[in-house]
Amino acid sequence: MSSQKSSKTKNKGLKVSSYFRTRVAAIIMTLVVMAGQTWIAYAIHFDFVWLLPLISGAMLISSILVYSGSHTKPSRSARALSISVVVLLPLINLVCMGWFIYDMLNPATITLSHELLLAGFALWIVNIGVFALAYWELDTGGPEIRTLGLPTVFRNKNYPDFVFPQQTSDDTQLVPKDWTPGFVDYLYLSITTATSFSPAGVSPYTHMAKIMAGAEALVSLFILGLIVTRAMSL
Repeated sequence: MSSQKSSKTKNKGLKVSSYFRTRVAAIIMTLVVMAGQTWIAYAIHFDFVWLLPLISGAMLISSILVYSGSHTKPSRSARALSISVVVLLPLINLVCMGWFIYDMLNPATITLSHELLLAGFALWIVNIGVFALAYWELDTGGPEIRTLGLPTVFRNKNYPDFVFPQQTSDDTQLVPKDWTPGFVDYLYLSITTATSFSPAGVSPYTHMAKIMAGAEALVSLFILGLIVTRAMSL
């Protein structure tokens, strides 16, 4: 009886450890997004430079830490907060993009070519980070659902939005049987989508996944087009 109890405690400890490990990379990416948005706001002469990173940082950290007091199934309100964050962040990025275009066409800022060029690259990097966080937060009901094996909050079954090669392999020498994607996997997905304009090695299965990957590809293509245009005008 005692051995069974200790086994349950051990398994719970492993799950909790995995739970906290899912947070580290996301917090680092949060800092990258905040730093990138700070530079963009400074380069495009946004009067309140601190406002964009403050909003993004507060919402991202809130969504990351909202479950920190419990290792059980997240509530609907907490899950709704996480989803609202990943919806708002791309919209903030689109506002930055609009401001960037305005500065490109503004005669008063046309001499600040190098600053605007660097702002364009920062905008592209932030876009990669934002979509990596979005993929990580939304796939299969969220990181808690994937890591702890919990039932989803808003869906009846745990169907994946993105299918990774490891999830379709039966060879235990290549991948563990209970493998689940981590943040680095979603960062790779975001980088490949932003550079090749299509996910490499990962299949978007649901409508939501296809819309997200398509949106990132289009935004990335547009940003890179702006960067090239800016570079040619130097």
